[in-house]
Amino acid sequence: MPDFIEPLRRRLLELSCPVARARRLVREVADHREDLKQAALSEGLSEGDAEARANAQLGDPLVLAEQTMAALRQSSWWGRHFVIGFAVFPLLVVLVLWLSFLIIELSLGFALGYGWDLKKLPTADNPVAIYHLRIAVACASYVAIALVTFFFCWLARRAAVSFKWMVTACAICALYALFTKGTITPHSFQVGVSWTPHWIEAAIPLLISGSIYILRRRTARRFQEKAAV
Repeated sequence: MPDFIEPLRRRLLELSCPVARARRLVREVADHREDLKQAALSEGLSEGDAEARANAQLGDPLVLAEQTMAALRQSSWWGRHFVIGFAVFPLLVVLVLWLSFLIIELSLGFALGYGWDLKKLPTADNPVAIYHLRIAVACASYVAIALVTFFFCWLARRAAVSFKWMVTACAICALYALFTKGTITPHSFQVGVSWTPHWIEAAIPLLISGSIYILRRRTARRFQEKAAV
């Protein structure tokens, strides 16, 4: 079994197949291989010949892995159009998504702090209140860019596309975060381009993609180690 199943498992992980799905696919192929082997044994073939016949019927494990991943990617729009979905689409919508998340978070914060009481708006003239609101805007911006990044990472995992496309989307998120800034002044909130780099915001997508990469590597290694036992 290792001469067929192990290359299949390894190739699935190399092709960015989610570990849970790879585990299920490998189990299904192993069960099917065992059925083919038992059928060959029932015809009077020896153990070695039965295994060879089962392997021949399944084909090359590397080709099988590539065909399986191709079918998986073809099953979703994001997998079929990964260049548009993770290189072009982020260029068009990251700013909109970031701003939407930011407004939602600020609205919720405003509701908790002011209770939607417009009569309390003049308190924004208070320097201390402005300071607190600016902190809230900064924190909301961090959370918003993180949510946008997680959104594209989730799409990439769901579509089982190559890890480089997830990194591409995260890099675009980081580029937007680097030069896009929300500012608040008494009774106004503005979003625009700032030529002063915002390194903290830009680091968030990169840290998220790096963390996901490390987590994937560790999970895949544990998966292989358990399979080898």
